Amino acid sequence: MTRYKVIIEYDGKNFCGWQKQRSLISIQGTIEESLYKFCGKNISVFGAGRTDKGVHAKGQVAHFDLEEGDLEDKNYKLGKLTMGLNFYLSRACNNEISIIKTSKVDKEFHSRFSAKGRKYKYTILNKQTPSPLLKDKTWRVPLSLNILLMQKASTLLIGKHDFSAFRSIDCQSKSPIKTIDSINIIKNNELIDIYVEAKSFLMNQVRIIAGTLVEIGLNKKTEKDILLALKTYTRSHAGATAPPNALVLEKVVY
Repeated sequence: MTRYKVIIEYDGKNFCGWQKQRSLISIQGTIEESLYKFCGKNISVFGAGRTDKGVHAKGQVAHFDLEEGDLEDKNYKLGKLTMGLNFYLSRACNNEISIIKTSKVDKEFHSRFSAKGRKYKYTILNKQTPSPLLKDKTWRVPLSLNILLMQKASTLLIGKHDFSAFRSIDCQSKSPIKTIDSINIIKNNELIDIYVEAKSFLMNQVRIIAGTLVEIGLNKKTEKDILLALKTYTRSHAGATAPPNALVLEKVVY
């Protein structure tokens, strides 16, 4: 049995999220169906992170195990595995999922538990008028945002905290305590990118952080609200949950 690591890019707009769910179309399920068509066997795919409905990925990582015979019988090499999967994925979802790279790894490798960090990017379009080209990949905020206030407030979230106020009510994580390694906010004309990196995240955590920083940039909240959210664990002190379509899993670090 050989373990394969794949790097995946996808547009999450038409999926229920990464994780398989009955009667819903998921990223994980679609890849497993393509693997079945490729080698004729039911193969389980394990992802590095469970992105939510509508969230995209540029560098999602997953692994699965195949017997050498599954490839040898079809005379497939590693590159053919990548192309073969993409062939079936293109038919299944019109190129909304793509295998960017495939490599063999040790059996001890686990896409989720071996990861040392995950990096997300949240993109805001700070513009009065809509952009048809960017509407599916950004959150448009028409009022001017104070970037300096957002950057200063973001430093309060870095480090180890109880992020109960920054998680979805549906979050199933056993502990609300997480460590944010870095938050960087970069403005490029009308686009504002918020990069957040940590070993792991709570459900909706990055989107709530983005929503909170936007409200601070609009002078609707202050640094005091972040401090109270972290101290009292009260959801109302944090901002609204930002839309999923502007969030991208950029990279998984090993």
